Amino acid sequence: LGWVVVMAHLQALWGSLELCTLEEVLAAATRVWGSEHVVRTPAVRGLVDFCPGVDVVLKLENMQTTGSFKIRGMVNKILQGDQQVLRETGIVTFSAGNAGRAVAYLGQALTVPTKIFMPQTVPEDRVALLKGMGAVVEQVPSEKLLESAAHCIDSEGRMLIHPFDDVDIIRGHASCGLEILEDVPDVDVVVVCCGGGGLLAGVAAAVKLKKGAQTQVIGVEPTGACSMHLSFEKGEHSWCEKLDTICHGLAPPFAGKATYNHAKAFVDQIVLVTDDEVRVAVKRLYESGLVVEASGAAAVAAVMAGKCGDLDGKKVVCTVSGRNISCSDLNSILQTVVS
Repeated sequence: LGWVVVMAHLQALWGSLELCTLEEVLAAATRVWGSEHVVRTPAVRGLVDFCPGVDVVLKLENMQTTGSFKIRGMVNKILQGDQQVLRETGIVTFSAGNAGRAVAYLGQALTVPTKIFMPQTVPEDRVALLKGMGAVVEQVPSEKLLESAAHCIDSEGRMLIHPFDDVDIIRGHASCGLEILEDVPDVDVVVVCCGGGGLLAGVAAAVKLKKGAQTQVIGVEPTGACSMHLSFEKGEHSWCEKLDTICHGLAPPFAGKATYNHAKAFVDQIVLVTDDEVRVAVKRLYESGLVVEASGAAAVAAVMAGKCGDLDGKKVVCTVSGRNISCSDLNSILQTVVS
């Protein structure tokens, strides 16, 4: 019965699994850009010279509100709801990190009651942070996160804010892709980190709908959490049987159904990076003045490690998707990598 409830709510998020249209992407971007809770992040070139012969531009979503790109999709989703109803019934999500942080922030800013289901394994300081934003946090086994959120909707009437697998979330994240095209109109390749696939799906949709096949979009996953890569191989959205990576923000156990459909339509390829390659990228970015979490450095890692094919003479944009890393984790990476 639990999964019947879950699937009913997910089907509502997926709709008919239609792909985003350019008109929908532009409408979502107008909503996102009109919100005081989202900033237009810079696209900076020349900050890190790690790939000779390649013009690399960094899209710094680590400078976004709440420290990651997640706020874009959440704003697009939540602002479409009836705000008075949401203030009475509330919203709910499930997350181990950045999605929960974005939802908690918006709940506090919009005075909307917020409940977040988190895995029992998350550090206590992460739980305390969300509680400090006014969210009610319940910790459950990882395999019960989605089911717990679905039952909460049925019992409390809250709106479900899925961390990634929702067409409204994808449309909101597409605003990042539109900004890339405005700031770097002659971009040849866009490299995007991928976990559940929300950012990749949105950026790819924006790029392909605006530019067509002339600009390549590459998704990047860690080898220890490669559900989208497996989905591409199998031809359907798939699960990872085992997760083992320092890129915790890129490690949901499954690729989204809506996100996979968009990736299949708009993404040219998915490449994989090792944790060691990510560590090197985090350190290189830190030495250039940027604090970036492991998940946020995956796209840079792929370019540095030569995973994206021949980029010589090309203009490449890498998303730097988040900064939320603890001092201890950052120090561990910096001490591990040998210069």
